[in-house]
Amino acid sequence: MGKVLLFLVATLILAAGCITVSAPPTPSTPSASTTSSQPAITTFEATPSSLSAGGSATLQWQVTNASTVSIDQGIGAVALSGNRSITPGSTTTYKLTATNQYGSSTATTQVSVTAASPSAGSIFNLPYVAVFTVQPANTIADYPILLTWDVRNAFDVVIEPGLSIIPVQGSSQLTAPRFTTTYKLTATNDQGSILATTTVTVSGVWPAIETPVINYFTANPYVIHKGDKATLSWQTVGGSAVTIDKELGTVSGEGTAQVSPDQTTTYTMIVTGPAGAQYQTVTVNVK
Repeated sequence: MGKVLLFLVATLILAAGCITVSAPPTPSTPSASTTSSQPAITTFEATPSSLSAGGSATLQWQVTNASTVSIDQGIGAVALSGNRSITPGSTTTYKLTATNQYGSSTATTQVSVTAASPSAGSIFNLPYVAVFTVQPANTIADYPILLTWDVRNAFDVVIEPGLSIIPVQGSSQLTAPRFTTTYKLTATNDQGSILATTTVTVSGVWPAIETPVINYFTANPYVIHKGDKATLSWQTVGGSAVTIDKELGTVSGEGTAQVSPDQTTTYTMIVTGPAGAQYQTVTVNVK
């Protein structure tokens, strides 16, 4: 019996020597691909980066990993990628801000603006409208818009609808109307009046990224004698059809046309595409 007990004890001691104890598992470290990160701004640029007063440029941007994207200078919320036509009245720096739950990223781009020559108006000693723009040009009803103007050689400036007895240079934030609206600026001095126009296109929904863009639509000269000619010039992007009223009809996406109106006339350009339309106007003053 004693030998049996001794055998059992020896067996237990040997078995205990074979038992190993494992250390607790080490927590895994998240890989770089699973860590949280702030938004990334791949592109934010203006083309062209310099222009004359009254000219237009196009902002282009592309952002990843963001929940909201916005651009200042009256543009507001935008999609993660897209483009927007701008017509700054003076040298302007635009700031894009992309935000998500982890933070924000920003980028800036600048458009340099040089003063345009008022030679056309000076022939008649009339007022000269260097800048008259609305931003954004495409929007939805009741969203903030910014009217900007710069008028020379005038003692009275009126913008309809909405603004009267205003300074010759300035800007005003308004609420977008419920329908597409053309704003008319009338500048007056002792020699007469000059009319300038700009249009805000109002849609029922936010304009899509692919919405057509009018980079510029201008008249040179913008003041003529009856019987003389002015040249309309334009450049558009993303439209499937471009038309100009006053019997000019369908035109190419970029081009020029000579006009000789008998009286002060406002021309309206309409650019349409699968994602929507944009309108813009230019006025030829006849004296």
